[in-house]
Amino acid sequence: MRVVAAGSPIYAHTVNATPFLAGLAARSVEVHQAVATPLLDVVPEGVGAWDTGPAPDFGPGGGGRVAEVGRRYSWLVDDARTRVGAVRKVLERLTPDLVLTDSLGYAAALAAEQVGLPWVSFGDGPLHFPDRRTPPFGAGLPYRTPAPWVWRNVVVQAASRHVVMAAPQRRYAELRASLGLPARDVPVLEACLSPHLHLHCGVPELEYPRERLPEHVRFVGALRPPEPPGWAAPSWWERVVEQHPGQVVLVTQGTLRDDSAEVLRPALHLLLESGRAGVLTTGAADPASLTASAPDLGAGGGSVAVESFVPYGRVLPHAGAFVTNGGWTGVLLALAHGVPVVQVGRTEEKADIGRRVEWAGAGLHVPAPGRDGRALRRALDAVLGDPAYREGARRLAAALARHDPPREGAELMLGLRA
Repeated sequence: MRVVAAGSPIYAHTVNATPFLAGLAARSVEVHQAVATPLLDVVPEGVGAWDTGPAPDFGPGGGGRVAEVGRRYSWLVDDARTRVGAVRKVLERLTPDLVLTDSLGYAAALAAEQVGLPWVSFGDGPLHFPDRRTPPFGAGLPYRTPAPWVWRNVVVQAASRHVVMAAPQRRYAELRASLGLPARDVPVLEACLSPHLHLHCGVPELEYPRERLPEHVRFVGALRPPEPPGWAAPSWWERVVEQHPGQVVLVTQGTLRDDSAEVLRPALHLLLESGRAGVLTTGAADPASLTASAPDLGAGGGSVAVESFVPYGRVLPHAGAFVTNGGWTGVLLALAHGVPVVQVGRTEEKADIGRRVEWAGAGLHVPAPGRDGRALRRALDAVLGDPAYREGARRLAAALARHDPPREGAELMLGLRA
């Protein structure tokens, strides 16, 4: 059997295919990954790497949360327009039995449809399949089931599809027509969700209940991206991490959005002022750009460290809280360790993730840090001081521990072929 993974040109989504490919390879499946040029070095050793060309700049945020969601999806559809031909060539050359993509992988889904191959999607974000009980994607609204809230969902979902997402919906329809594919009456948000098999990263305990969920949606637990080879604990590790067991605050801005003002900067000043131990990871941003705003870091920040990257799995066993803009993989990893989450911000779908964590009783959603970081301070004090949040996180950890994504994903994909 041969499988090709070809997802969206986003770092986290590309990396998140790795555990599924590893599970397939362990079962003697030949695996390949087709990725954008800047992500070729992400493809693991032993996996066939195929270049699908450069990726356009994702661009800065702005224009308000609702407008930004529409703009991001327009970008993804436009990227698929430039990439679908390259993905199709890979599929025609390799003739795989199955195509694997993420929930934003328009090019792979369209190319698979063009050449008549079954395809599987995996979800590394909030579950897209909507119904009248679930708030619409990107709205950051809480889950409520009384009638007025259900009516709200129906109205806002209609507005989302026909107003907010009108531009990407039109682009998607035009792209299908240009590829000779029949019109498809599906919201653009759901267009990359496979009708054959959708592997959703997470557990039902963290996802809003639905009146009806398609049978081909299967929850597979928390992904654990592989640790980069050769990583060694930095010189501050013992002083910051090991000397504060169960108390370390892990803070991250994620890999997509380079905006230290959203989470990192207010969290850094809060940690320095409170004397709490903390590890902050800046991702693509230079750590110096953050530490320059805290001249007292060297003198008074003995228990705070700032790095571009630290494997979360190394810090979380020592952590008391995880403060994040809301990347799904990091949130799941924290919850898998029983660590409560404080999600900060309302960009992209991140507030939807924070609301789910809050609904599950495993943390809090903070729309913005607040003036002088006050809202963030209150939320952090709450999750560290109230054992209910730790108990909620541990309940989710127990649910996530019942799953093994590489094994389950591979078995389900093999079963689909059978």
